[in-house]
Amino acid sequence: MEPAIIRNPVLPGFHPDPCICRAKGKYYMITSTFEWIPGISLYESEDLVTWTSRGGILDKLDLRGIPDSAGIWAPALSYDGELFYLVYTIARQIDGYFKDVKNYVVTAKSVEGPWSRPVFINGSGFDPSMFHEDGRHYVLNPQWDPRPLPGHRKFNGLILQEFDMEKGMVGPSKVVFEGSSLGVTEGPHLMKKDGTYYIIAAEGGTGVNHAICVARSKDLWGPYEISPYHPLITSRGQNTPLRKSGHGNFVETGDGEWYMTHLCARYLDNDQASVLGRETALEKLEWLDGWPRMVQGNCVPALEVEGPKGTKGQEPPVNRKVYRTNFRPGTEFGREEWLSLRFPFEEKIRLTDQGLVVRGGDSLTSLFDQSLIARRWTGFAFQAGTSLRFRPVHYNQTAGLVCYYNTKVFHYLYVGYDEKADRCVLNILTNDNFNFREPLNGDYVYLPRGESQIHLRVEVDQEKLQFWYALDQGEFAPIGPVLDASILSDEHAAGWAYTGAVVGITAVDNFNKDSEALFTEFYQEDRDF
Repeated sequence: MEPAIIRNPVLPGFHPDPCICRAKGKYYMITSTFEWIPGISLYESEDLVTWTSRGGILDKLDLRGIPDSAGIWAPALSYDGELFYLVYTIARQIDGYFKDVKNYVVTAKSVEGPWSRPVFINGSGFDPSMFHEDGRHYVLNPQWDPRPLPGHRKFNGLILQEFDMEKGMVGPSKVVFEGSSLGVTEGPHLMKKDGTYYIIAAEGGTGVNHAICVARSKDLWGPYEISPYHPLITSRGQNTPLRKSGHGNFVETGDGEWYMTHLCARYLDNDQASVLGRETALEKLEWLDGWPRMVQGNCVPALEVEGPKGTKGQEPPVNRKVYRTNFRPGTEFGREEWLSLRFPFEEKIRLTDQGLVVRGGDSLTSLFDQSLIARRWTGFAFQAGTSLRFRPVHYNQTAGLVCYYNTKVFHYLYVGYDEKADRCVLNILTNDNFNFREPLNGDYVYLPRGESQIHLRVEVDQEKLQFWYALDQGEFAPIGPVLDASILSDEHAAGWAYTGAVVGITAVDNFNKDSEALFTEFYQEDRDF
């Protein structure tokens, strides 16, 4: 029987900066989440074909005040035969001339933890990774050079230095690789095969020119020569739906086969907008004269890849993901792929026998105390919805369903309050790069007086986004016009934008900070309309 087929992307939706690691007979994939908690998403596979969420790591971080798309950058997971090592960056700013980053490492005997307390590594650049050899540890990361001088590059080469878990950085540091002509050399990984050291690094910037460069040396400290098959992967100028391909690392199977993970992005049918953000894919590698190359013989990422030996071919699975919860005690938010914005779940929500209580927090444009939890968009056509009970007493108290990219772009359907009519209402707020509007233009849906349950739903089909509502057990009806989903994308959000669209629930209280909303269900279903 032919091996199974790996269908890309293997992790659809907002899953950037993947790193793959094989340990204890299993494969582990991690991706970065930037301003979202857990700071790192973790997935597990036994065959590289099917991946299961194992929740997240760094789930107790406090990222209040972190700008959009700063926070946790490009984690690297490695295993030295005894311990897992997780290396990551916390970036405090993104638009500034300086980066102000701190790099840390945590360790654990099991990938599910418990993880050690963070140990500081350095602050010379971001995207560090760790290489282990003969009981010693080495850190490789881009060196950031902010000096405004002729000939100076901000991405000023990859710097290597030995690291000791007790002493920190030890011994001399050296720029071992300056990168190729593509520039913007970042996200590096170091590995050894058949006595040769290899650097695998992202280049070209994490956009349409993204790529992966490979260089090798017989000596750990270089010099490193660039592969004749450079770039190993890129979608620049190529006919492939997997755009922006780059940033990844290699893994070897138990049978000696090699695969590479990388990020990619897919566009809407009628717009070059990647609302799903940067996703994670896998490619199969071969080795020619000591150099890696994709088995397709070129640099173009493939939608379908042959799985490892021993995997069984089967009919392609239906590309449909369904999730539903009634928020009862025992719901595991990390394992169920929920994300919490900027600080941990338990500080903004609590599970009760009646459902999920969400306390009123900051507005959706705040960088601090938002009570927003959400799930990634994983398809271009889906529906999602929730049911809630909420009785605001002021127009600055709202709760509802939101399709969100970051503080600059979102669509929000909410229960609010009209003080003139002394009635609770349904309304929509749209934020398009801080251009705010209410599509209902004051023509609210007035809700019945007294306690009642409201059902909210969103249907997305490519660039079209339509909100719906129902009262108690009534039929759903559309509310407001069809909205533009394409604004929830890397390409549309103002400034640097590295995340992806999510759909979730929130409560806002800019009045007395004492209101709470009760959510009794949430569902999300990828579908074709």
